[in-house]
Amino acid sequence: MQSRASKGFSQTYMAHKLGISQKAYSYLEAGHCKLDIIKFLKIADSTETHPMHFIERISEGIPSWECNESKIKSLIAEIEKLEDHIVFLKAYNVSLNDTISKLRKGKDEKQE
Repeated sequence: MQSRASKGFSQTYMAHKLGISQKAYSYLEAGHCKLDIIKFLKIADSTETHPMHFIERISEGIPSWECNESKIKSLIAEIEKLEDHIVFLKAYNVSLNDTISKLRKGKDEKQE
């Protein structure tokens, strides 16, 4: 991985950060196994690289690591799922805030 190498990090170091073996990390970096979103975010964090850097490179057809088209599609699907979760959580937060406000208003009216 270009970001890993540019920081001077070994595969062993990255594997430790991800909680996997060096061999597993090597397979991951070579594109021989699936990269899930959690590992993706841990790699970005460990290399002090914003996740969008990798996403932009992938969308431009310049991945920072060896990966095939199915892995890119899988990563994009994971990102879309996260976006859906974010929308849900934002809506839930608004709903929760409205409920809390109504409960407080009801409590205040009872005290008067």
